[in-house]
Amino acid sequence: MTGGDEPVQQRHGGEWEGTRLGARFSRGLAMEVRHGADLARLADDAPGRWTDAMLAETRIHLAGLMNNVEQSLIIDLSRDPAASAFTMLDPGYARQAIERELALLSPELLRHLRHRASVSLLLRQHRIPGGILSRLESEARGNGRYLDALAGLSLAERNWCGPMLLDATMQPDLPAELFHDLVWTVAALLVRGCGAQASTPDPTLTAAIARAAEGLIARHDEGQGAMALARRCARALSADQRFAIAPHALTEARLLLFAAIVECEGGIALDDVLEALIGPQDRDRFALLRVMGLDDAGAFQVAEMLAPVTGLADGGDAALVDFVEAYRAFDAEQAVQWLLDRMNPRALADKLALLDRR
Repeated sequence: MTGGDEPVQQRHGGEWEGTRLGARFSRGLAMEVRHGADLARLADDAPGRWTDAMLAETRIHLAGLMNNVEQSLIIDLSRDPAASAFTMLDPGYARQAIERELALLSPELLRHLRHRASVSLLLRQHRIPGGILSRLESEARGNGRYLDALAGLSLAERNWCGPMLLDATMQPDLPAELFHDLVWTVAALLVRGCGAQASTPDPTLTAAIARAAEGLIARHDEGQGAMALARRCARALSADQRFAIAPHALTEARLLLFAAIVECEGGIALDDVLEALIGPQDRDRFALLRVMGLDDAGAFQVAEMLAPVTGLADGGDAALVDFVEAYRAFDAEQAVQWLLDRMNPRALADKLALLDRR
């Protein structure tokens, strides 16, 4: 990977361009990681789903999360005799090693990273000017529980929009099962890295790292993560407030809040809502927007906002106009059927979604 203080990407002509290493990361994902449905689709249509900007943002999240976990493990082991082995490794060893061991990235973790990257990429590009009251606040004045949760969500989202530096750390506010996955991935890389550098194997090292990993997992609190806070916001709203706030959440690029509202109202898991928003199928986006009552003007705004992650930006204004025309033809009956399909058992919903794409 690039040096820790080197930005992962640079601005040129107003558009994000990935670095050479970003391209290698893309090829690596497409060629080496083919052990899950989402990754197989990624390999098949990588250019459309993983723009240079998305790849760069994803690498920032992966690096930041791994840096944090690695530092936490090393701190926990600082008084253990086995800790001396870490002096042989460069700082940020795990986030460098993962690019040589991409098969360690599970489909579920990569899917989550892609969602995080989409959220942060769009948030970076959409900022409410100072002094202007967001409609997310004005539509729920007097709802203190919601406003408190919204303030917490804003702080958590800011964590996702940290500096674009590979040696920075990012608070690992992952769902519990994904945090487990990440911790054991970092632990395995550290075990192998230390073993490769040691002149003689240390039989206590693996056990020491495992103990530190188990302690880190035991202390993890997923309730303070951005997704949990978004759900807290949605649950604090009345049904009327949810429908009033949902369009503004989208136009202000607050994808997590919108997804949590849809989860409350439609019974679709938050991560599935995110996938529908940023995935390859316009039909999924049409259904979400129609279910939440967005008009044509709102659909245009949302399509424009999502363009950097959906690839719609490549088609310019004509593509946005075509999107709205197709949205106009997508009626409420189709949206309700889409919603009912997604409320079926996950395995059946996945198969129906695959049939829809044929």
